[in-house]
Order: sequence, then C-alpha cells, then structure tokens
Amino acid sequence: MQNRHIDHLIARHLDGERLSDAEQAELLDWLRSSEEHRRNYLDAYDAWGEEHLTDTCFDAEAAYRRFTERVATPAKLPAPLPLRQNRPLRRRIVGIACAAACSILLVTGFFLRGRAEQQIPDIREFARATEAPAYTEKEVQLVLSEQKTVRLEEKRTSIRYDASEIHINEDAREPITKKEVAAFNQLLVPYGKQTTLTLADGTRVWVNAGSRLIYPSAFDSHSREIYAEGEIYIEVAHDAARPFTLHTGKMDIRVLGTRFYVSSYGRDRAQEVVLRSGSVSVAPTGAPERGIRIEPDQRASLDTAGTFRIRKVRAEDYISWIHGYYRFDNTPLSDVLARLARYYNRTFDCSPEVGVMTISGKLELNDDPGEVLRVLSLTAPIRFRASETGFSLCSAQNARKEHDNNPNRMPMENHDPS
Repeated sequence: MQNRHIDHLIARHLDGERLSDAEQAELLDWLRSSEEHRRNYLDAYDAWGEEHLTDTCFDAEAAYRRFTERVATPAKLPAPLPLRQNRPLRRRIVGIACAAACSILLVTGFFLRGRAEQQIPDIREFARATEAPAYTEKEVQLVLSEQKTVRLEEKRTSIRYDASEIHINEDAREPITKKEVAAFNQLLVPYGKQTTLTLADGTRVWVNAGSRLIYPSAFDSHSREIYAEGEIYIEVAHDAARPFTLHTGKMDIRVLGTRFYVSSYGRDRAQEVVLRSGSVSVAPTGAPERGIRIEPDQRASLDTAGTFRIRKVRAEDYISWIHGYYRFDNTPLSDVLARLARYYNRTFDCSPEVGVMTISGKLELNDDPGEVLRVLSLTAPIRFRASETGFSLCSAQNARKEHDNNPNRMPMENHDPS
C-alpha cells in the first residue's frame, strides 16, 4: 500500500500536478532514504517519458493511463522493450531530467512547513539555493515562507520567536502564528537599518545593516544551526544537549553558550570572529580538521588563503554598534567610512590620502551622518561636501588649495584642524 501511495505521488508529480507541502515532504523523504528509491524514481520517469523522448508527439492522457495501469496491476506489466540503438543517449536524457525534477523537489522542500524533527539537515544548502539579497530595499524583510514576507519600515526593529508565535516590535503588531511559516526563515536587513532577533531557545542576535540571517523556525532536539552574512553580534543560550553552530560563507563556528561577534560581508577580503565571553571553535567551511579555538578578547580572521590569524583585541570595540556608537583604535579612515556607508546607506567617497589616515576614539552614531563627519573632522584633518547620495571627503590641506585656486567652488564644511 505504501509503494502504491508513493507511485501515485510520482505519477501526479510527473503529470505536472502541484503536490501539497506534506506530499512534497513525503516524496522528498522517500527519495532521500535509499539509492533503490532513486532508481525506482528514474524507472518511473523512464516509463513515463518513453513515447515523449522517442516521438515528436506525446499523448499525455495515454501515458498517464498506462502508468496508472502499471501501478494498479504490476503483475500484468508487459515484457521489457528491446533495447534501441539510441537507448544510452535516451537514458542519459532521462537521468538529467530526473535529476532536475529531484532538484526542484529539494528546493521546494526547504520551504515546507514542518515539525522541528523534519527539518532539512543542512542549512548551508538552503543558503546556496536561495538568491542572495542586494540590500537595495528600504524595509527590513522577514521572509517566513515563499508566500509570506513581512516588511518593517522602522530603523530599528525587534523580533522574538516563542514556541508558537512570532512577535514583532512587541505590542505594536499582532503576533504571527508559526503555522504560517516554513521550516527556514530569513531576516534581510538593508543598509541603514538594524534588527534584534530572539530565537525560540532564548538566543539573541543583533543584526547590523546590510546583513542576512537564515535560521529554522524551531530548532530540533539534537542541534542548533543558523547561517549569517554580514555583521552580527550573538549571545547564545546555553544548552549542553544541543550544540550551536553558526555558518558563514567561509567559516563554521561551534559553541555551547557564549557571546561573540561575526563579520562575514561577502565583498570583504577576510571574515572574522571576535569572542566576548565563553569559548568557540572556528574552522574553514568543510575543513573541521583545520579548526582552532579562541579565547575571550581574541579575534580570528580568515584570509583568502584559508588561514586563520589570531590577534588580541578588545571585544567591546567590535560590538559597540549595538549601543549606538563605534569605537576605533588606530583604524584606517577608509575602514571607518565603509562601516558608516553600511550604517547610513549613503556613499562616503574619499581621496587616497584621506583613506590611509587613522583615528582612535568613540564615534556616536546619531541620525545625521553630516554631524558624524563633523565630529570626525575634529579628530582627522579632513573636510567634506554633501550631495544627494552621500559625501565626498578630502584632506583639509587639499581643500584649502582647491578653494584658493577656485573661489567660486562650493566650499567644504569649514573646519581648520590647526
């Protein structure tokens, strides 16, 4: 009876009929359970496409009738057809088509509503299968399923998951029941925004501008895994029975309960993790044998060659943005401006001599980026000019020269560091 039920699902799938989420999950689990099942699926696809691949015309109704007859009365199946000269080529074509159909099922399966015990085991596979965001949207997007995305306009938002509901900006919106969500959810935070996320196990994540977080709507009973791109700070709830793993595009970070910072912007040359408290093990993706363990106030940065470099740092400097300011210690101004660009969603162009300047100290992140630059000009000998899209910076000395040579030019912000 089970085999006939699966055959019926296969027939409907090959006929182009849309299966329910539960039926897709059932067929996907059946395909994954054994190599024999995958061969049976290939044979079914083979029988289904026999006339389609050998003739220019395909009678779908007749093919469906023959296939269902085969399912209903397996004892009366006709003798195998003699091999044709083009059989190997046809089999290869069928195999490719079967693989494509299975891939569609795999991708669809990521969005299935399901119990925690039935989640897709590899969250990295889901991250690769989904399109990376461009971060050009103005709103924070909480992607709960293929059919449901919640958009949040506030500059700072908070999201909290519990056992049965999702709460957004507590008391400001009606809770969302978890019956409406898929196995994996995505949080997309555009430039100029920040979001705080509390997962169902009590883990808290601060997600900075230009970042993506992928996580299950509920963790299973054996492990906890999430995926991050961009800049986050995370306080992991301790659970010795369920180790916590954070994946990035290049690193796997494993902990039981701790607090740490991660920077994994795709365009950056290196990815890094800074430990605030507890203990973490970090390894290049797919190479656990090359993993290292770091201690509080250490930074592990992974370069493009896949090598970790350990450095003693002050962890508080890396997470100060969750409190509304940046703290820098002899930091190149080009790095400072790159962080400000993500935070304010504005461009900050600078001349080469400005980019290599270094600054130290605390920089308040108020609502006006122009005010932030005025504060910067008290630390570094720079001047800046505002435009509709952003700011241009040059050294104070060059600004004076340009002004002297062209008095009709629009002046830079007037600050004389001397």
